[in-house]
Amino acid sequence: MKYLQAMRIQQWSKNLLVLVAPFAAGDAFHYSALSKILYAFFAFSFAASFNYVINDLRDVDRDRTNPKKSHRPIASGRISSGEAWALAAVNAIAAVGFSVLLPGAFQLTLAIYVALTLLYSFGLKHEPIVELLIVSFGFALRAIGGATATHTPSSSWFLVVATFGPLVIVTAKRIAEKQNQSAITVRPVIEEYTSEFLRLVLTVAIGVTLTAYSLWAFSLTGTHPYAEISVITVTFALLRYILAVEKNSGESPEEVMFNDRYFLGAGAATALLLILTVYAKS
Repeated sequence: MKYLQAMRIQQWSKNLLVLVAPFAAGDAFHYSALSKILYAFFAFSFAASFNYVINDLRDVDRDRTNPKKSHRPIASGRISSGEAWALAAVNAIAAVGFSVLLPGAFQLTLAIYVALTLLYSFGLKHEPIVELLIVSFGFALRAIGGATATHTPSSSWFLVVATFGPLVIVTAKRIAEKQNQSAITVRPVIEEYTSEFLRLVLTVAIGVTLTAYSLWAFSLTGTHPYAEISVITVTFALLRYILAVEKNSGESPEEVMFNDRYFLGAGAATALLLILTVYAKS
């Protein structure tokens, strides 16, 4: 169990973004595409876990002084440094193993993702703005990975959504951290931001996300307005998330997403509307 905790299995849900491009193209449930989607999902998942372990090794001293992070297996000492390096190696091998089953374009996408996350862990996470963009682009690379794995053309507008949508979540998290900062728990880069700047970034990210999503939704052809209606549910989900930040619960995005029934409801409604858009018969 401690090894799974160090791998942060709960974070693997982010890698479902590899499903986006083939889903939108109507190919997600074809057997040939589905197998490639699964390979891409596991390749990104093990690559992400590799980075989580490396990041925890890099931050072990700081994490031990953080009430929320000190219980992590590496910071608490339940996993030794040697075991952690071995776990990182296993995850790296698994990621490579799944990626070699996919096209070269996917392998390049995964390599870029790993390179960016390593650069993030080894210093860029302390650079304001740069760290926000790296985390956000990491989500876009997952969506691109799903497209390259299945040879599916990607909508430019949806790639914008896949980049700026996560920027909303990451920026909101930084705002929550800024509101709750203390000498013990604050991450160093938070000191470089002002609350006004973060709220400006959040406003811009929300505006770009909703604009791009609307353009993508209205570009889908069909006899029913399901995609257009989903603009409402996506807007509601974003606003619900921002409300959680205002209530000082945005430091753990996964907790907001999985514990808020309104957010889950909006997500489910959006998924249903998009399924109807792509797969429902006229």
